[in-house]
Amino acid sequence: MSRALQAALAAVEHAVYDENERGGEARGLLMEIGRLVGVDLTRDQPDGQTWSPANMRRVVDGVDSLRRQNAQLRGLPPDGFAPGAVLENVDFRERGW
Repeated sequence: MSRALQAALAAVEHAVYDENERGGEARGLLMEIGRLVGVDLTRDQPDGQTWSPANMRRVVDGVDSLRRQNAQLRGLPPDGFAPGAVLENVDFRERGW
């Protein structure tokens, strides 16, 4: 390996390791959110890969389903918006409800 290539690899090595660490933290967070909404990323994988976009999408869909159930229990439309006093849309998520 040439000295120039070694120098280039050394220059980006730390950044690559940092990015890989952040990716691992994000995957761990996604796994925990999935667990909280009843989605186990290690089971029933659509394409056999835990970290594929299709499998991770199951967590987003699980959160959205939970949000829709919450809106239904509150008597709101499935999108979580409700007509306000002057018939404008009020997003209750902005109010922390």
